[in-house]
Amino acid sequence: MTQALPRPYLTSRLRHERRQFVRRARARIFRGRNHAAAVLAVAAVIVLGVVAFPSRDTLVVSDGSARVYHTVFPGELAALPGMAEQGQRTRVFETAGLSGIGIQAPRAVTISVDGRELALVTTASTIGGALAEAGVSLGPRDRIRLNGVTASLAAPLSGFRIADHAAGSRQPTAPLVSVERARRFVVYIDDLRLEVQSPAATVEELVADLGLVIREADLVEPALPTRLDAGMAIRLAPARTINVILDGQLQALYTRAATAREVLELLDLGDALVIELSHEPGDVIPAGATLVVGTLRTLREEASEPVPPPVLLEEDPNLPRGQVRLTPGQAGEVRVLYEATYRNGILERREAVARVVTRAPIPARQVIGTLDTAGSGPILASPEYTGPYRRKVTVWATWYNASHGPWSREHPAYGRTATGVIVDRGICAVDPDFIPLGTRFVVPGYGLCVAADVGGGIKGWKVDLGFPESAGPNPWRTGTVDIYILD
Repeated sequence: MTQALPRPYLTSRLRHERRQFVRRARARIFRGRNHAAAVLAVAAVIVLGVVAFPSRDTLVVSDGSARVYHTVFPGELAALPGMAEQGQRTRVFETAGLSGIGIQAPRAVTISVDGRELALVTTASTIGGALAEAGVSLGPRDRIRLNGVTASLAAPLSGFRIADHAAGSRQPTAPLVSVERARRFVVYIDDLRLEVQSPAATVEELVADLGLVIREADLVEPALPTRLDAGMAIRLAPARTINVILDGQLQALYTRAATAREVLELLDLGDALVIELSHEPGDVIPAGATLVVGTLRTLREEASEPVPPPVLLEEDPNLPRGQVRLTPGQAGEVRVLYEATYRNGILERREAVARVVTRAPIPARQVIGTLDTAGSGPILASPEYTGPYRRKVTVWATWYNASHGPWSREHPAYGRTATGVIVDRGICAVDPDFIPLGTRFVVPGYGLCVAADVGGGIKGWKVDLGFPESAGPNPWRTGTVDIYILD
């Protein structure tokens, strides 16, 4: 049987449970508010951190390379590999929107000086800094080479590289700094004596250090490739330019020849005879002066000349008189050796001294018909004349010109014939008892001729063929020839 509870007890129990419920509800609300506040606080801190400590790009430069890192606090870079190696020096720089750190790592440098080599580990960036750390002093004319190339004290020892050991970077080869000490030398330039200091190893390097240019005709003793020792004497004698007018032709000579005689030896005139010289042989020719030289030369010259084909005249009794049948020939070739004399470069005389036929000519044939027909007479067909003739005669033919007469060139009768005309081609001397003066006749190979002169040696069936002096020394080959008398 259920026992009934008193009413006051129930009331008190309900109050207690309600208060517990309220307290739990309030606790839940408080915890939620605290959590939201914490989230807001953290967000505010993050916003303030971004505003107060913005991230930046930082450039790290080290031994020839560069890399950009994205950081908030510069101190974070200290944890990067290779940033705090022993002996390194760092430098911080700032630019707009970019921070930078330069890392100068120690490097090995080899210094060659005074016959010995020094191994040096240094953070110096220039050749001068490395030499100062090594205690090497330089003279004013000493020369420095970096890996064999001439350099200055301010030249950098090397470039840059990224200090990234994690990536396995390779260390550069140790640079070699060579110090070449200047030495004293004596240099003679013509009569000028100079004492110079130079680190040059050869005569050629010393000449270059002096700023001189050596040309082919210049004197250099000892020779340019010769290696130098301290105190050695070097002799230089630069050539000079003189003007030479040789046989009317101007040329410039760059030479050490001093006198006119030495210049003539340099010109190598051979067998030429010097007939004009503007200076005495022993005179010194100053630089820029002009030496005039005239010569008389006798030279042997060869020339190829054509030989015209001869014309063979034939008679054909079966061919009607007056008709001609021509068969052309072919020219030959003769090699002629001349002896020529030149005065001051101008041809004065030229004479043939030998002739060699290298290709014989092929004669041309002229066949003349001799068959008599009603009313026809003898006809000559030749390169010089084609037509009727009265008589054919065989004679001995020689030649002459105006210089063969008894008179000098200044005499009024020089070159005049017995009939008063001037001797020329087409004027011939005959014996009037055999060929009357005024007779016209044809000489094959010569042409039409007029009997207008006589001569003491022209007797009987002889003719002397006239030529101008310009025809040369041998215009006709003396011998027997058939002539055709027209009148």
